[in-house]
Amino acid sequence: MRNCGFLAVGLALAMASGCATQDVTSSEPLLPSITAELSLGASADSILSKYGKPLYKKGRMDSDGKKLEDWFYADSILSFKDGSLNAFKPK
Repeated sequence: MRNCGFLAVGLALAMASGCATQDVTSSEPLLPSITAELSLGASADSILSKYGKPLYKKGRMDSDGKKLEDWFYADSILSFKDGSLNAFKPK
């Protein structure tokens, strides 16, 4: 029972300090979405500088020898062909 008391006090302190509450004005990471800011043909470098590194990347070559790469973000997948945005898929 003492452990439950310590946990309750810890939770109350965390909420009072703002650690456990969601702050609407917090700076959450910017995630890619199809808007005027993200259009097909955009360079991979510009997207990387704006949205940061994806969770992971997956690359392959097509039959013409062009480099294809998929970037996986938390809520979307961006597909690149030779360094330019070719497709966007929301998760």
